[in-house]
Parts: sequence; structure tokens; C-alpha cells
Amino acid sequence: MRLAVLSLIVLSSVSCFQEPPADRMWRCTVDKPLCPDGQTCVNDWCVKEGTAQPDLSMIADGGGTVDLTTAKPCQDGFPLGTQGVWACRGKFSPTTLKASSLCQNGYKLCTGGQKVTDAECSSTALTSFFMADVPGSGATISAVKCSTGTGTGWGSAWFGCGWTATAGGSNRSNFPCLGLPMVLPCDIKNSLTCNFNDGRLDSQTNDDTKNGVLCCE
Repeated sequence: MRLAVLSLIVLSSVSCFQEPPADRMWRCTVDKPLCPDGQTCVNDWCVKEGTAQPDLSMIADGGGTVDLTTAKPCQDGFPLGTQGVWACRGKFSPTTLKASSLCQNGYKLCTGGQKVTDAECSSTALTSFFMADVPGSGATISAVKCSTGTGTGWGSAWFGCGWTATAGGSNRSNFPCLGLPMVLPCDIKNSLTCNFNDGRLDSQTNDDTKNGVLCCE
């Protein structure tokens, strides 16, 4: 009898992952990464294979779902790593919606990469670029360094995380700045127009809705 009961429990557990409700997100752990077919365990949530981070705008609570949009640090984004950093998408400019306005609910523009690892920041699964409030300078992308506010090429690029598909887009610098290894040059090809006289991200213009900013607690 005991064996029959255990078998029934196991079969019930397996069956629930064969046809998960469409509006349900499953929790998981590294030790027990049980997820539906076609999904994998990322940061304690089951997500579609190939997805870098889970979208927590809708999560399961018991038998239903709970909308966490109002509690999220941004309207369109996802957690990057596990230490409270969010990648928040959206256009921004100094005359309309400033970069800092993309961070909400107590979050602010990140001023470094101390809370993300190099692997998280430079993952090829991160197919958009998210800028921190960290300007860089350098004649070539591989030579971009932390900006000192003076010199040739000051503010010619911005440090952050992620990759862009455009030629001449984001790339890794040989000189990471404040823990951030990736840079995006100021260029119309990257939809990034920069004010070289002002080293704040709030004074720059991003016209690509897929890119955005890094928001920190």
C-alpha cells in the first residue's frame, strides 16, 4: 500500500509538469530543477530555454497568479543576477523621459557593477545593452576606460551590461570600469546620442526601445 501511494505521488508530480497552466510560473532550485518540458531553472524560476532571466511581472501564488508590476523596479525589465540589479528597457532623453526615470520604486541608476558578476554582465544571452551611470572615454572601444571628465574622447561611450547586434555596437573593454566590463559607444548606429559636455546618463539620449539602463537598490 505504501509503495502504491508513493508511486501515485510521483506520477502526480510528473504529470503536473507535462501540461503546466499557461498563466503559471514554476519555482525551482538548483538541487531540484524540476521544470516543464522546454524550460530550465534560472534564479529559482522555470523559464523557456535560452532565456537569461525570468519575467516576474506575473508569478504564481497558490492556484492563481499575482501581478507584481507595481512592485517591480521598472515597467519593462528583469533581474540581472541575484543582488538586486535590474535591467530596465526603454528610450530616454534629457528633454522627455530621463534615464533615471526608468528606475522606479526606490531603485536608482547603478553607478558601478559591484552587484553583478562579469559572467552575468557579459552573457551572450543578454542581447540588449543596459547602461549604468558610468561614462567612459577612449579612441577605440577596446581601449575605453573610466572617464576622468577631460581628454580626447571624453564621454564617448557608456559602461554597462549586454550585447547589441549592430556593427560597431557594444563590446568588451580591456579596462573594466567600477566592475563593468562592457561598453557601448555613442553613435547613431547604436541609437545613442551623447552630450560630451555633461557626464550624467540623464543628459544622454537612447532611441532604442530594446536597450535601457541598470537599476540598483
